[in-house]
Amino acid sequence: MRETTAEIAKKKMRPDQDCDDRPARDFSGASVYYNEYGDILKISLPTDFSLACITGLVPGTTPQEVVAILRDLGFNIDSECVRILEHSASAGVRATAKVEDPTFAKELSVKLQNQQTALSATPMPIDARRTNCRKVYISWHKATQGVWLNFGNGEIANRVAQRFNEGTYTCLGQSVKSSAGKNSQDQRGGGGFPYNPVSWTIILSDVPNGTTVRDIQESITLRCDRPRHIEVGVLSYQASHAEVSVEVRSRLEEHGPLENFYLAPTSTGKRVKATAWFQDEADARSACSLNNKPLTILGKGNVTVTLVQSAKIKVLTTIYLASKARIGTESITWREQHLAFRVYTGTLYTTLKVEGDNMQAVANARRTLEEISIGVVLEDGGKVIWDSALNTTGSVYKKLKSLERDLSVVIVRDKSKRQLRFHGPSEKLQLVIRQIADIIRTESSTSYEIDLKPHQFSWTINGGFKSIVQALGNNVAVFNVVSKRIVINGTQQQYEAAMAIMDGKPAIELRSSLDGATRSDGCCPICFCEADTPIQTSCEHTYCIECFEGYCKSAASTSKKEVQIKCQGGGGTCPTIFTLRELENHVSSSVFEAVLKSFFEDYIQRHPETFRYCPTPDCGHIYRCTTSSGSKPAVYTCSNCFERLCTSCHERHGDYTCAEFKDIASGGHAALERLKRELNIKDCPKCMTPMEKTEGCNHMTCGGCRAHICWVCMKVFEASAPCHSHMNEVHGGIGLGLDHLRDW
Repeated sequence: MRETTAEIAKKKMRPDQDCDDRPARDFSGASVYYNEYGDILKISLPTDFSLACITGLVPGTTPQEVVAILRDLGFNIDSECVRILEHSASAGVRATAKVEDPTFAKELSVKLQNQQTALSATPMPIDARRTNCRKVYISWHKATQGVWLNFGNGEIANRVAQRFNEGTYTCLGQSVKSSAGKNSQDQRGGGGFPYNPVSWTIILSDVPNGTTVRDIQESITLRCDRPRHIEVGVLSYQASHAEVSVEVRSRLEEHGPLENFYLAPTSTGKRVKATAWFQDEADARSACSLNNKPLTILGKGNVTVTLVQSAKIKVLTTIYLASKARIGTESITWREQHLAFRVYTGTLYTTLKVEGDNMQAVANARRTLEEISIGVVLEDGGKVIWDSALNTTGSVYKKLKSLERDLSVVIVRDKSKRQLRFHGPSEKLQLVIRQIADIIRTESSTSYEIDLKPHQFSWTINGGFKSIVQALGNNVAVFNVVSKRIVINGTQQQYEAAMAIMDGKPAIELRSSLDGATRSDGCCPICFCEADTPIQTSCEHTYCIECFEGYCKSAASTSKKEVQIKCQGGGGTCPTIFTLRELENHVSSSVFEAVLKSFFEDYIQRHPETFRYCPTPDCGHIYRCTTSSGSKPAVYTCSNCFERLCTSCHERHGDYTCAEFKDIASGGHAALERLKRELNIKDCPKCMTPMEKTEGCNHMTCGGCRAHICWVCMKVFEASAPCHSHMNEVHGGIGLGLDHLRDW
């Protein structure tokens, strides 16, 4: 029976944990689950799940009771998918339910609404990178009024207008715009005067609601600038902020259901601001069509709707604190790009969030944060700093932690990649490199001499020294036959290990066992030489460690139908298939990780109908293929590079449907198809990788998904033998022109 994600997740491990028979890894934005032999059981993407927040639960509700409620509604989920959230007296009891079904949260929300129950459910976002394209900012101008100021002198009128435009004069603390002075020459003064004493007029616009004549008078601080008459006009619209927000929300919901809507408190600015969260990214993008559209309730004023891109990453708090200065410097640039940057600090982890309407700027900011969170790989003289002593928590590691405390930096060990990563001020980098290099040099250069007694010398020259080398590694132990001495150039632990090997293996017993091993299993089945630094597998075949690691990496990346790694002993006849546990016991961490990643990459390559890589260069994330339905394109935004594409036809065609885009591009497509026919190029029917046939039989193997294909009819097979049988039976031969000889 196939395991659920919840069951597999119980066994999920990090790369630095001991290997489980069912390990899991995170590759290309997906969670990958393996069986004990490396076959992929499951690939889960964040978009495969949906999360609902359930409110209105009675105090004391348990996960099991939530499961029972959901079961009555037709949803069969496990209690491990439910989490009861902390609550206050006002907020009530809330729970979240995460289910491997993209439609679960929406369906639950609709069912609870239709039943008119006290319970309600709100779909919540799920994203491995915590990126979000479902949020929009909305704003509109506050109601304003016009003000007419009359002057008897044109010079004064234009001077006052200039001072309002420059911001010297303001209304209720806000800048306003003024027209140029206008002379009413056609008007005649009363009582037979030849001129109108208030014939020069300026008009102030965008004057804040509630401005009075007295406010205008007080804003003109110079007595010589004061007008002879002030008249305040009517408001641009009469609706309140709340009434406008109701209309705006209604217009937004015409594009799709909202998850939330927030009207910001009234501020001293000129605009009213609100934020809306849609349940679907496609709906949020569609709502942006309202941008700069007039609303009747605003007196034909326009509303602004802007799609917001946000990204979050979570880092260790110690790394954040060590990198705080650089992050602060980068945040200045982000503010200049009108990006919002927020920090949510916790005891163990800190969440960093960047948000804005410029998608590329947000993507660049997130890459910068990721670069900072990864740190700088320490190198000395162009070589990565590493020593085998760093694999343990011995004296070298303890000195490393002491250095961290003394310099207020963070140094992360990456044992799988055999490297150290630095987090901290750049001016401390070189000091850290020098001190760590000195620590490793001091610890590693310590020499221990072992003067051999007669029986120890005999044991050493008859295979014992090779056992020490196998245990300690190359270039650690040196055997001087003349002085009858072994020198250990390494740590104290390595010296003690060598002594333990010598004390526990008497010469005559070891010589007998080594002779037997050499006769039976001393030859490496990869290089056909006596195994150098040998390892013995569970099936009792002996490999050079270097040969074994190389074979594992090669077998994982060039596997045929199965990704399992088979023993090559006995001339390739050994039936043993290595388990992941055995592989991890015999190879380095970096090789083991490379093997798992190769299994994953091979699986993706073989299943182009299910998964595809994001087409953005150097992105590397995958997405799940879908079938387009209805008028809406299958919108997907890559959580790594923010590239927007269609998961059905795998093209970037914006708001066009797949059919519309294909119709637009048909001219160039037809020309390409003609050229391919002329060059004898066909697309693999499984993954669409182009293939060219220049010679040979009609059996083709796709370079993309490795499918076996009949070149005549393009039928796909899992192996070569069925393909050849098909060609002989259906097409009368394999296409070499020698088919009349096949019955000889």
